[in-house]
Amino acid sequence: MNLDEVFRQLNLKSPNKFHSPTHGTTFLIEISKFLKNEKKILELGSGIGSVSLALAKIYKDIEVTGFELQKEPYDYSIMNLKENDLQDRVKFINDDIENISKYIERESIDCIVTNPPHYSDKSLKSPFEDRKKARTFDKNNLEKFFKTASYALKNKKRMIFVYHPTYFITFLNLAKKYNFMLQEMYIAYGNKNGTAQLIGGVLRKNGGENLKIYPPVFLKSSGE
Repeated sequence: MNLDEVFRQLNLKSPNKFHSPTHGTTFLIEISKFLKNEKKILELGSGIGSVSLALAKIYKDIEVTGFELQKEPYDYSIMNLKENDLQDRVKFINDDIENISKYIERESIDCIVTNPPHYSDKSLKSPFEDRKKARTFDKNNLEKFFKTASYALKNKKRMIFVYHPTYFITFLNLAKKYNFMLQEMYIAYGNKNGTAQLIGGVLRKNGGENLKIYPPVFLKSSGE
């Protein structure tokens, strides 16, 4: 099932364009399509549910839990969940990921997917203050994603991510702090003459050095 077909099958509603699927959304789904006998999936920052619901459409034997901090996109994720009749395999939680232990047992998750905050205060121009807060890069905010992943993910299992190149060194340093090793990398460009717009990849909890860098990915249009 290709990604266009997945989105044609999904009925997704969004409160505004700032919460609608982006290149980051589709890039993360494309990378996450290669699940390897991973049944319990956790999405950190699930928004309106696009990634979690798409993966549940692609894989009929997985269970997905999505965490979303903001109330409005969470409410739409519940609406989208019902519209797509996936309540038996997908659930969404409206809470800060630092409260993960209230909902998820330690080392019970087979795979994590996430598109963490990566905008600066200057680069993210949004009239929605809650979105700006949730999507603005801050080292402490970003670190919560790794702390949560370390708690929830089984040993040697994968964390699949999409991130912006600007703060990727900080991202990798935090990954190392929590014993996540980069093992796969996908680099996305708007066109063949431009600089990279997004970096996708796979981190493995307590993994070894075995990095694979795949051919470049070209987005359908520039921007995220």
